[in-house]
Amino acid sequence: MTVDVADTSSTALKADGGRRATPGSAGLEPWHEPSGFLLDLVTGAATDVDSLRRLAETAAVALTGYIGVQIDCAATLTPPQGAPIRAANNGRAAALAGVEEDLDDGPLAQAMEAGSPVVVEADGGTPLWWQDYRRRCLDAGYGEVLAAPVRLDAGMSCALAFFAPPEVRFVPEAVIQATWLAGVAGKSLRVALEVRSARAAGDNLKAVLESRTSIDVACGVIMGRNRCSYPDAFNMLAGASTRRGLQVREVAEGFLANLPSGAPGTRFEV
Repeated sequence: MTVDVADTSSTALKADGGRRATPGSAGLEPWHEPSGFLLDLVTGAATDVDSLRRLAETAAVALTGYIGVQIDCAATLTPPQGAPIRAANNGRAAALAGVEEDLDDGPLAQAMEAGSPVVVEADGGTPLWWQDYRRRCLDAGYGEVLAAPVRLDAGMSCALAFFAPPEVRFVPEAVIQATWLAGVAGKSLRVALEVRSARAAGDNLKAVLESRTSIDVACGVIMGRNRCSYPDAFNMLAGASTRRGLQVREVAEGFLANLPSGAPGTRFEV
């Protein structure tokens, strides 16, 4: 079911039979607004999967500290193109991260679509079409599941799934806490994705410039040898590229490497 986090009196989250997920005595103070706080999902994270795994691990630790019992977490990120990316804080949660794709539905998908948290209750209140999902969770040793959407740029969707042990229920305070974490996750993950995108763009630009440099230097040598124009020199490289089935850059690099004096320098030292 979808939860209105502003309605902390919702009886749907107060299922009978089972311990409530209330803040532990040694837990964190209740959070309500992200207040600009960010997680470091960049340092030491080489890929989006690494960042997502760090997010899931951090979120699991935070909600565990707040509630006072072990809460696991899985994160799903769906980019504009390509398959969804998933990560979790442990193997059990990771195994459930892709269950929704098998079942074509689940709380994560609904949370992302509705833009609000969703709880799969351990006893009663669970929609019939989620029974298979709930059964998978029970088989894995979990009770209730709390899905919180993570807001990212248009075209990308993400959500966190929190898994509680069978005796724990996600009461409204825990839902608010998870929603706060999702807010922090959105800002932090957006920064990580932007940084990695900028790095990739820089690497691509460097490769293009290096490729262009090799071609330009090779054309310069050909122009000097044959007293021809740049277009004529480039056409010679392009012709060799076609005959050999290689890229123009590869032909240029091979040509420069075979020069008696070696490839001319392409950098100036100050």
